Amino acid sequence: MLRLIKTSAALLTALALALLLAGCMITSEKPLLADAEGATPLPASFAFFPYERDGDGYLRSKDPPATFTLKGNHYLAAGLPDMKASLDIRFVPIGDDAYLLAATEGEEPGVIYGFARYADDVLSVELTPTEKTTEALEEARKGATPRVRRALQELTISQETDGITLASRAALDALVEMYLGGRLPMSQPAVAYIAPDTSTTPPARLAADGRHWTSVP
Repeated sequence: MLRLIKTSAALLTALALALLLAGCMITSEKPLLADAEGATPLPASFAFFPYERDGDGYLRSKDPPATFTLKGNHYLAAGLPDMKASLDIRFVPIGDDAYLLAATEGEEPGVIYGFARYADDVLSVELTPTEKTTEALEEARKGATPRVRRALQELTISQETDGITLASRAALDALVEMYLGGRLPMSQPAVAYIAPDTSTTPPARLAADGRHWTSVP
């Protein structure tokens, strides 16, 4: 699992420097999603250009783009630095134009989860829990419905990193429910520009406009 976190960070950190905090993610030791779950909101093949947070917007990162291709209901990137196997990313619709993202490496059983949105050729992903995430979960364990409280007992929170480890699908569904209800704060989203191929010149800067994006050449 630690290698998956680090190697996913090698790509997904490309989205935001926050992902360098290996371990500070939402993970499970085994898959919690059914094989049939997954949508294809992105093109069948695309280049993934990472950006870094800069003030009230995002600047194009110096990291090189990665190339993903569609395979069934998930996307694969092969030949990434420090990765012996492919990186597999799946998007599961959860409502409100949002997706649950699940990332795995090759045949490794461990999974990293996040929350994604895609608009105007920009993929934004919330992957990193914070102290506020921990506070929200502890509060929910006290005041939520009995069903949610039981589900939240099936996750553990690292006191050192605020990383979350899920032990059941019920716990994952409880996080999704809290996220959609605006009750699961996460760190600033990581952002990437999605282009047809690596020969594309991505915008120099991206800025959020509600759930849409404006770009500066």
